[in-house]
Amino acid sequence: MIQFILSAKQTQIYLISIIIIGFFACKNNPASPNPTEQATFDDPRSGAALAASFDGNKLVEWPDLDSIKNRRTYNIEMNRAVYLGHLNDVKGYLLYGRAFMENGQVENAADIFSKGILKFENTPDLFQARGESLLKSRQLTAAIDDLWKAGQKMENTPNPKGIIGMGLIDSIADMTLQYKNYLLMGIAFQCNNDFSNADKMFEVCGDFSTNSDLWVRSYYWQYSCYTRSNRMADAKSILSSVNDKMQILPSSKPYLDAMLHYKGTLAEKDFIDLEHPPKNSIDAEAWIIGAYAVGVKALLDKDQTKAIDVFKKILATGYWTMLPYIAAEGEMAHMKGVVIKDAEEIQLNTQEKRRNTK
Repeated sequence: MIQFILSAKQTQIYLISIIIIGFFACKNNPASPNPTEQATFDDPRSGAALAASFDGNKLVEWPDLDSIKNRRTYNIEMNRAVYLGHLNDVKGYLLYGRAFMENGQVENAADIFSKGILKFENTPDLFQARGESLLKSRQLTAAIDDLWKAGQKMENTPNPKGIIGMGLIDSIADMTLQYKNYLLMGIAFQCNNDFSNADKMFEVCGDFSTNSDLWVRSYYWQYSCYTRSNRMADAKSILSSVNDKMQILPSSKPYLDAMLHYKGTLAEKDFIDLEHPPKNSIDAEAWIIGAYAVGVKALLDKDQTKAIDVFKKILATGYWTMLPYIAAEGEMAHMKGVVIKDAEEIQLNTQEKRRNTK
């Protein structure tokens, strides 16, 4: 991997630029959202298209608290200054692109990551980041290709948490770059209705699971695949591995609740209210994780009417960059007969990964 080291003077300028921009951002941007603040809502048919869904509908800015929107905007501006001031430092490309992606500007993010790849072609972080932005822009084949390249390049990476570290939620669970890479690839395969390849990717996530928080996330995705790729014995084995006594962090509880719901030990009414969808991105993640599990369980119970109703509720929230939202959108697309281009088949064993094109 190519590494870049700033001189002492460059480092000083680098830090000063962050401090100055951060100071002015903080003056106008509260450190944390006001719990009484109301989210801003727009007609879902209005606004500029940031991406297109699997069935061709435009994806626009989601409803959120103004303080969160402002924070994302400031983050873009801050990292833009860092990026422009240090075009020979890979961190600038990663930070600037991530800021765009967190704001839903996935095409802008992909463009920045592409520019970074031209300069730092052996950096797995850039390929993974572009793969994630392509997945969120619903370009599945291109996403899988980038994520596969990232996987090849990161096998001996000296930075298991990545050059700029993982995002906040991922870092809380102690997620590594490898785990995130195969999680994203698995979801891309799953959206292609390719459950056989998807469950292989989620199994690799298990190889990089070092705590209960990561295991329960792996189980969440594995179960939805195993039950639909004729691996019922494996699905039952997963359910036997989860219980309400598992030691997990609060951020992992939605995944555990979903697994307990699959297991039949936690009723829907005891962990989610589908009639009260989230109104901001802070509340959205846990709700969408739970709702997607309810929808998948309905499919497994042969209740397609309920599954469609639940998936529609998820899509109506508008939080289209969240991974279970993308999965729900994929479920709906396939039920509506939308054809999504086939992805490449990945064959895995314990020691070797190889790609075979159909």
